[in-house]
Amino acid sequence: MFKARLLALILLLLLTTSCVSPAAAPMTESPTIPSMPFTPVPTPLPTTMLTPSPTPTPKPSVPFKPANFVLGDLTITPTAVMAGEQVTYSIPVSNTGGTEGSYTVVFKYKSSGGFTGSESVEVTLKPGQTKTTTLTKTQNESGTYFINVNDKGSQYTVTTPVYAVPATSASAVTSPPPSMVGINTHTEIFGTGADPNMITLGPKLGSHPDWGAYATHSGTTFELKIHGTPVLAPIDMVLVGFKNNSAQYQIVGGQKIIPMDDLNLYFESTSPEWPGMIIKVYHLYSSPLLLGQNLNPDCSQCEKVGDSFQAQGHLFFFDNDYYVPEQGTASACQAQIGYTVKRGELIGFAGSVGTHSFTDICFKVSDTSENPTVKTGNRYLHWVQAASFFYWKSYSPGANFPSGVLAYPFECDGYQLSAEQHDVNFKYTAKK
Repeated sequence: MFKARLLALILLLLLTTSCVSPAAAPMTESPTIPSMPFTPVPTPLPTTMLTPSPTPTPKPSVPFKPANFVLGDLTITPTAVMAGEQVTYSIPVSNTGGTEGSYTVVFKYKSSGGFTGSESVEVTLKPGQTKTTTLTKTQNESGTYFINVNDKGSQYTVTTPVYAVPATSASAVTSPPPSMVGINTHTEIFGTGADPNMITLGPKLGSHPDWGAYATHSGTTFELKIHGTPVLAPIDMVLVGFKNNSAQYQIVGGQKIIPMDDLNLYFESTSPEWPGMIIKVYHLYSSPLLLGQNLNPDCSQCEKVGDSFQAQGHLFFFDNDYYVPEQGTASACQAQIGYTVKRGELIGFAGSVGTHSFTDICFKVSDTSENPTVKTGNRYLHWVQAASFFYWKSYSPGANFPSGVLAYPFECDGYQLSAEQHDVNFKYTAKK
């Protein structure tokens, strides 16, 4: 009992001395707490983690490969043709590079006769692609042609048909026509003949043997007297070339000659009476076959002979013949190469050299014999004295021409062209 009271007293005493009320507790200064740096508490990671995507392995870079072109073998088909027939050059081109590109194939050619040239064809190829590039050509000059593309070469031959003077032709080297009625009735128009040294077939002298010809003159002068006189086709023929040498004046021996009309036209016979025959007409003022001549300034008279000229097609000179794709401003002339005219149709208008108005016509006749004067071109063509080699007759509608007889190249015996075809600026409108 006594122990229990003693324990209660001790407990009460402890409570009285250790527990002080806020009102009775003495005020003491709060201790200063030093500032501490703030350290963020990391956010706890979720217990389930996302699996990161794998990093792709970088591919090695591919080096740039530009277009690269490789040529195959050059082929030519056919390898032998006649003059005027087509051949085709072919060569495969491959692109072995890594990008698309274009390549220009240059076909270079030269002939055994000295004719050279080149033409280009462009081809576009994708990587790994191969195409065969082709070029089709027509050559009118006989000989062997050597073709080259870079280091690739091939060749082919062109042969000109060889025609003998037709056995039925009414010429001085065969026999006259059955009837001479109306034949050679206008010989007064024949002027100076060809240089006898140029004549390799038929009579050497012309209708006026006492009229001396200048050296290398290969034709016969037709004295038409009046400037602009219409000149007609002596036989059916096709235009194969032209050369325009016309000028306002020419200096000869210190003298100024005004004008100098010298348009040259070259034709080939389409008549079976004279196969392969060449007809050259020159000293013309103008022609309906050149649509731009004297209308386009680039195809008219230059100031002085030699300043400029235009030429295109198959050209024939006193000792050679060759083919000209285009020379000078020939395109301005709009020559109707391939146009066929019938006997008696208009081919041009006579020009003038000073006060002398006339035109010259030359004939090269095909024969089986070779012409020793030819340096390049067809060796089976011969210049002839037109006034004495051929028989002539005036043209009129419905006229009967014996085989081989030519028409006088002007209006005669009542034959008249239409009024519009007397205008020196007349032009044909359609190609035929």
